[in-house]
Amino acid sequence: VLVIGGGDGGVLREVARHSSVEKIDIFEIDKMVVEVSKQFFPDIAVGFEDPRVTLTVGDGVALLKNVPEGTYNTVIVDSSTLLVGYIVVPFVF
Repeated sequence: VLVIGGGDGGVLREVARHSSVEKIDIFEIDKMVVEVSKQFFPDIAVGFEDPRVTLTVGDGVALLKNVPEGTYNTVIVDSSTLLVGYIVVPFVF
């Protein structure tokens, strides 16, 4: 699972509840969001210590462009920055 944004840890907490999830990568643009969330919202930011989690600080869209196709079967965008037009996911009816 890839989470773009999600620095507060809320989405991470919910994804980590599922034992079927083997790996969770988070691309967060602002490390300070993670640090502040851990300090002031520890009940929300509990998942960052999960061994399945890898946090990468940087622009999620730019980082995603360097990820090989098929790396993730689920991508969750929890970003405060509007990403319309940057991420296009093909959908087959």
